[in-house]
Amino acid sequence: MAKNHLSAGRSSGPNAALTDAEMKCLTMVAEGKRVLDICNLLLLSEIEVESLLASAEAKLGARNRLHAVSMAMLTGQIDLGHSPKPE
Repeated sequence: MAKNHLSAGRSSGPNAALTDAEMKCLTMVAEGKRVLDICNLLLLSEIEVESLLASAEAKLGARNRLHAVSMAMLTGQIDLGHSPKPE
């Protein structure tokens, strides 16, 4: 699958801002969706979704996916009351 606009614009470090795609993926994880569910909703491959989630974890300085969701919520980068919709 060709790269699409959702996986562009990554930078690294715990203070780096999350991309829209990373925020969408983390929000969906927080809602209990599995990686394959996220793939289907965002029309991305499993590798792309896993990469977006790993990138978000690194940017947030998280130890694991649950920690990344928690950090993103605490820093206001994701809000379960206003879940982003897939494009």
